[in-house]
Amino acid sequence: MGNSKDLQQRVTALLQQGRLKQAIDMLAGFITADSDWQLYTRLTEIQTSYNYMLEYLRKGMPDPNRLKLYRSLMGECYILNDEWAMMELMQEPQQLYSRYRRTYGNSTDAHTLHKRLSANEENRSLLHMIPSPENDKANNSLIQQHEYLLREIFYRLWTSCGWKSSDCEEVFSIITDRTLRLTDRATLVSAITLGLLKCFEPQKAILLCRIAQEEETLTAVRALVGLIIVLMYYESRIECYPELLYALQSLNDCETITQRIRTIQIQLLRCRETQKIDRKMREEIIPAMMKNPHLNSGKLGMEVIKEIDEEEQNPEWKDWIKNDEIKEKLDEMAKWQIEGADVYMSTFSQLKRFPFFEEMCNWFRPFDLEVPEVAEIIPKERHNSKNLLNAICASRFFCNSDKYSFCLTFKQVPREQREMMQQQIADNGGSDGDGPDTMNSAYKEREAETMSNQYIQDLYRFFKLSRHRKEFTDPFSLSLNMLESHHLLFLIDHPESMLRMFHYLIEKEYYTEAFHAGTMLEERSMGNLDAEFYQKMGYCLQKSGDCKKAVEYYTKADIIAPDSLWTMRHIAQCYRLMGDFESALHYYTATEAVAPENRSLLLQTGECLAALKRYDEAFERFFKVEYIDSGSIRSWRAIAWCSFLTGNYAQARHYYAKLMQHPKAGCEDFMNAAHVEWIDDKRDVAFSLYKRAEGLCGNTERFLQMMEQDKETMVERGANEEELRLLRDLFY
Repeated sequence: MGNSKDLQQRVTALLQQGRLKQAIDMLAGFITADSDWQLYTRLTEIQTSYNYMLEYLRKGMPDPNRLKLYRSLMGECYILNDEWAMMELMQEPQQLYSRYRRTYGNSTDAHTLHKRLSANEENRSLLHMIPSPENDKANNSLIQQHEYLLREIFYRLWTSCGWKSSDCEEVFSIITDRTLRLTDRATLVSAITLGLLKCFEPQKAILLCRIAQEEETLTAVRALVGLIIVLMYYESRIECYPELLYALQSLNDCETITQRIRTIQIQLLRCRETQKIDRKMREEIIPAMMKNPHLNSGKLGMEVIKEIDEEEQNPEWKDWIKNDEIKEKLDEMAKWQIEGADVYMSTFSQLKRFPFFEEMCNWFRPFDLEVPEVAEIIPKERHNSKNLLNAICASRFFCNSDKYSFCLTFKQVPREQREMMQQQIADNGGSDGDGPDTMNSAYKEREAETMSNQYIQDLYRFFKLSRHRKEFTDPFSLSLNMLESHHLLFLIDHPESMLRMFHYLIEKEYYTEAFHAGTMLEERSMGNLDAEFYQKMGYCLQKSGDCKKAVEYYTKADIIAPDSLWTMRHIAQCYRLMGDFESALHYYTATEAVAPENRSLLLQTGECLAALKRYDEAFERFFKVEYIDSGSIRSWRAIAWCSFLTGNYAQARHYYAKLMQHPKAGCEDFMNAAHVEWIDDKRDVAFSLYKRAEGLCGNTERFLQMMEQDKETMVERGANEEELRLLRDLFY
């Protein structure tokens, strides 16, 4: 398996580099008449067409379709390479894909299965019309048959390759057949997506395009999410299939779809934050909450904040909240929830070990009270509007997979506690869902946004938590930024969409990508951009380390909106980082006129003056900061160091003594204090302070590096260079 996967990747790499001849030759090395006759025949046809094309080129014969043929042959090689890899995968019996493909064969059998599923739905409807004890047994049998049929269709759609147009049409008819359950049809959309991620075929991607344009929101949104993920994964291939490009263009003609694409793009980018949030939940928020003896209900997020705000009778609780800063953490979590971030990954990651999740298709099922594993939990009350399961079902904060986890966990709760929890839900007014007053378009699109966000979280859990995840390539390991896609950019090439991505990427500290988005906005803006835009562009560059170019953007912002303290300060910072202290001082001096009492600006201005050896002016700023804030250790450090540089050792000693008594004193404070004593010929005191500094550094090598950095300054103050070398040897 390892060898075949390596060969597949090598062929793919050659095709991505445009080295078609080498790719064909490599394919010919392992696709033979003995290995698979059909694949061999197709490869031979590719070789023949390519050789004719090369011969025409050599003879200088006109060939207006040469580029089109070249791309077509590239596309065929990509598909052939994938299909060969799937055939090789069949030699690995433990693989999930191999197991189901051997069971069902390389056939969708969509027409037959469609009829059987339709008959099952019809029979169940008839039984519901005539309720009786005798019909219960028949109904249970039909439920089991339904589950079996759904799984079979799912696995056939996932594992079958080489679909003909008739296969696509029949699958489309299943997905759009409103006599079938919507949740079933939405589940099958995932099977198409997974099949594409395993073996790319343009006709399947075009099928997702068609489904995405249907009126039913759930299937349309899932098709769109799957399509975007698949095409980002296979971005380098898209140009090989003009029929696919045409289908994608049709998506761009519908404003509703383009708006959904923009929303899905942000949601996919938001997935990057899931690991950060998961880590913060595990390491900070949940442990902090568990320290509180009062907080043992396991509730998270805004509900906890609401409880905290409403709890008037427990001052101890409020003191704990204030002192432990837990409310700040919960506020952050509430903000994540409102944004649509995935805050429950850590909570539910351990609840995916139920047998329910052993069945792969169950990871992709929309939450449905009729699913047997859910229906049996509270069979008599599941249609009660204030039932707990209905409340969970309506929640927009939980993805479908987590709703199933909750219910399966809930099943293990004793009945008395279960009823108490249900009563709590009823007393609190049921779900947090926003029920529609009218089915208007705005509500429909809010629903679409929730559906796509939940589905993306379902997919994320499958690729991160499923027992079989190692058998799949994780699409969430990609950047999933459509601005980086040459062939998909046109789907979000809209000022509003790009501006939204620009702001989002800055907020989440993806500065290089944000600058790239801003550059495209700038190219399309025709000069209609405000000062804030240029400030943010400069900020991206500054954070990425390009201070020189950052100044250019900050200067543009300064021209549009002069005298902005923020802009001037950041220009000064950039010049300072570049070592241009004169230019930095010009802007720092300008900021002083705007904010004469700003301690940070006073210190930065003073540091620039000190770098320019204008010590008297620097001292003015440092002492002013100390006057404003008598406990400012940064002003103490500045005064102490400048006193040392100007030979005022008594003053330097006084401030270093204050620093060394402060709990935030560091290695460098003790080292600088030692420098003062060494230059003032108090060698025993100096050596003692150097030892303290070494201990705080925690690393002798780092300590010696710091000493080496200060050597030139020490020599300028009168230290003997040879003695400093000997001093270093005392610490080896």
